[in-house]
Amino acid sequence: MLPARGSRGPMASDAGVMDERARRELASFLRSCRERAGLLEGVAAAGTPDGGPDGGPDGGAPRTRGLRPEEVSVLSGLSLTWYTWLEQGRSVAVSEPALRALAAALGLGPRDRAELFRLAGRGRVAERPALPPATAVGADVRLLLESLVPNPAFVVDRCFDVLAWNRAASALAGGLGRDRPPAELNVLWLVFNEPWVGGLLPDRDAEAARLVAELREVSPLEMDNPRFTELVASLQRTNGLFRDLWNGPDARPAPSAVRRFRHPDTGDLTLTHLRLAVEGTPGHSVVVHLAGPGSPEEGALRRLCDAPAGRGRG
Repeated sequence: MLPARGSRGPMASDAGVMDERARRELASFLRSCRERAGLLEGVAAAGTPDGGPDGGPDGGAPRTRGLRPEEVSVLSGLSLTWYTWLEQGRSVAVSEPALRALAAALGLGPRDRAELFRLAGRGRVAERPALPPATAVGADVRLLLESLVPNPAFVVDRCFDVLAWNRAASALAGGLGRDRPPAELNVLWLVFNEPWVGGLLPDRDAEAARLVAELREVSPLEMDNPRFTELVASLQRTNGLFRDLWNGPDARPAPSAVRRFRHPDTGDLTLTHLRLAVEGTPGHSVVVHLAGPGSPEEGALRRLCDAPAGRGRG
């Protein structure tokens, strides 16, 4: 099991223990992957915020390749002690969620990922389950989404993966799902890593903090979910703001039912935010951004829905 914030290693009950030869081979492979991994901007080893002897303001030219064990620990959310022992070839339990987190932190491609699982004795790569198909959202919920147009509405699960949406949500966000990899069809990924979506939010930092706090709240329910562990690892690997918020102190902004958007075609929009649980489907919620009846926002959203698609990224 992958801990929510890097305080523990994987649980022994989840994994087997390798023999000495396998441990040596895995240790050598991990060191090789770590040393050739690209250094991520803004990641500093614990105790060396300025780069230390390896580079940065006090150490000459910055490093361009390789990660420290401390950085792998931060990016994967795994215990530094556990990872260090793994690289030393010591006898530790290795779980599939931990391997997925390591693969994401090290940026492994399909071939190296498969080799990591093979060396760890986990056989065939246990790939992340596909995101729930569109049919996982019932016809009644889809009817509700469309009835809410021109108000943007969509369905999310506890990982904030977007499972279904109406055309108003797609128009506001620049075309949800159009040529977008399934793993990126996620509210947190879009807010933190998609410039077009982040640019829609004049209160982006507050919204980012709110989303991380909400993700942290559901983490006890999702810690055995491979999708959750890989989402957290990939966000830590790709975004410094997420990394700081996730590993920082617990702090949730004051709750607010108001969300503000700044769209290039409509200007500023102030909408009421609602999140409603879907009865009979645990973990699914309908998120709605409501404009007041007859308000300027409602008119702007109608025009946005009627406009030809084209702005934003797919």
